[in-house]
Amino acid sequence: IAKSAVGQTQRSVFQALQKVPVKWLVPPAMEQVSLGVDGQPDGAALIDITARTADGVRLAVEADGPTHFRRPDRGLMGPTLYRNRALRARGYVVVSVPSYEWDKLWQSGKLKQQYLIDKITAAAAANGAEQEHVQA
Repeated sequence: IAKSAVGQTQRSVFQALQKVPVKWLVPPAMEQVSLGVDGQPDGAALIDITARTADGVRLAVEADGPTHFRRPDRGLMGPTLYRNRALRARGYVVVSVPSYEWDKLWQSGKLKQQYLIDKITAAAAANGAEQEHVQA
């Protein structure tokens, strides 16, 4: 993937995710095509960052910029809601990282890592996945 095709927020989230204390079966990777429930690429979505934890939880981490949100309430736009539903139907735990939240964390690596741990834990709980894959 060309560096210019990937946004600054996405790169920053990716770098922080690589430092989160999680045991990875498949480490974080950027710009991956979605996999179906059978584990084969299905091309339904291009995921910003994917990973699989040691206990098999498939993560889809999306660095969502301003175009993913309605104004003024910051609710998710229709295409983003559809993307998230489609990924969940394929067995992913979807973690949305809004740029307006991420940008407030400034340059603190520890804050960014804790933010991602909290987001992953909340998304896993919402999806009914086991939470043991994240150690704070």
